[in-house]
Amino acid sequence: MRTIFFCLLLVLGIFVSFGQAKPRMISLDLSGQSPLTIYQNSEIKVSNTFQTNLYDLTITKPPLPKEILAVSEFISGQSFILAFSGVGTYEICFSKEKNAVQTCLNLDVLKRIAA
Repeated sequence: MRTIFFCLLLVLGIFVSFGQAKPRMISLDLSGQSPLTIYQNSEIKVSNTFQTNLYDLTITKPPLPKEILAVSEFISGQSFILAFSGVGTYEICFSKEKNAVQTCLNLDVLKRIAA
């Protein structure tokens, strides 16, 4: 009886560890497709994969000009994790030099459909 109980706990532990998915990584290198599609409340990891620092990184939800997140200097190799609670289109914008023209990456946040 103990052996069966132990095996059930082991199997349950394996399923729980598989269920803890790592956040999807988003590189700010715009060589990929835009807009990127992500799901509501899913964690994403935003990484600065450039060999240089980025400046004035902002996350907004157009058409509203209000910033959801603002980072004045995003160090090369640095990253952060975030999740969007609302559906819709968002923009991540940044500059490669201080006070320069910004590059923007569009994100489409979709509602997750329960299976």
